[in-house]
Order: sequence, then C-alpha cells, then structure tokens
Amino acid sequence: MTPHFPEGAVTGRAFVIVSGLPASGKTTLARALADRLSLPLIDKDEILESLYDSLGVGDHSWRHRLSRASDDVLFAMAARTPGAVLDNWWHHETAPARLRELGGRLVEVFCHCDPAVAAERFQARTRHPGHLDPQHTPEQVAERVAFVRDTFPGPLRLGGPLLVVDTHHSVDHDLVARQLERLFAGNASSNRTARTSAGGRRDFD
Repeated sequence: MTPHFPEGAVTGRAFVIVSGLPASGKTTLARALADRLSLPLIDKDEILESLYDSLGVGDHSWRHRLSRASDDVLFAMAARTPGAVLDNWWHHETAPARLRELGGRLVEVFCHCDPAVAAERFQARTRHPGHLDPQHTPEQVAERVAFVRDTFPGPLRLGGPLLVVDTHHSVDHDLVARQLERLFAGNASSNRTARTSAGGRRDFD
C-alpha cells in the first residue's frame, strides 16, 4: 500500500508547479504528488482532451485554439482553489507572471531528464487523437523534439523554491513529497534550489 501524508499536510494557499521537457515524466510525478500531499491535480492535457471530446478534433489551427483555451481554464481553476498541483508544458514567456498572480506559496518541481530519453519517450507514447500526432512522420517528430530540446530554457524560476528531480529513472515519490513539505514549511519566498536523485508536454504550439 502506498503511504499517504495526512490530510492538510500542506496548509495555506500553496501550489506545486511541475515543469520540464515533454515526456520528461511530469504527469506521472504530478499525479503521485497530488495524491501524497492531499492536493487537487489540475492537468492541462486532461482539460485539453476533454475539450477534444466535447467539441471535436480539428486541424492544427483548431488544436492551437483549444490548447490556449485549456491554458486559460487551468489558470481559472487554479485561481478558485486554495492550492493544487499544476501540470503543464509551460510557456516561459507568459506562465511565470500568470502563476505569480495566483498568490500564495509557489514551489516549482522541475523534471530533469536526459533530452534523448525524453525524445524517445515522446515518440513512443500514444496520445489523444486530438493532438494530431499521427499526421507527423517520425522524421518530423524527431525534428520538433530536437528543436524543443535545443531551445528549452529549463526551469521557470518563479522566484521561490525550486526542486530539481531526476526523472531519467524511476522516482521515489514519497521522498519528493517529503522534500516538498519541508520547502513549504520553510520560507517559501526564498529563492532556494534543492536537488534530488529520487530515482530508482508541451504540445508544439
């Protein structure tokens, strides 16, 4: 049985921001942390795929519109909660300011993964048809993954604590949750970086 932290282990208005390359393990880690910290999970891809289901699958322009709408829904949902784990392929140009506007304490969890491994995972995974992945050849996917890998700026660096988690291998989710509890219990306004070897998406729009 997976051990759980007590209800309310993280108190006050608090957000865990899970970031990293596409296919770096963000969603798996975000789900585990939400469960262990008794926080709701707000996952952009879940929102986006529910829009595909209700509004239909279209072309790339349609996918882009729904993707941006999903970002807006994520932030609207987060603004109405006292705290949550937020999972997204964040836009570095706009996300930091919008996340800070949520108020409360922000701790970023950055999934550090070898870009080559993330690229392999990305090409191997099967996603909702609305993402239009089958329309891209393996060569196009590899080219896009390489572009993101080479231009990726890294963590969002929101001005608060940053926990870097090695997601190249399996992750000790309980260890990461305990580290988050300590960060939230401390001075969450400090620009502190912690690392763990707790080992074992952006859509392109």
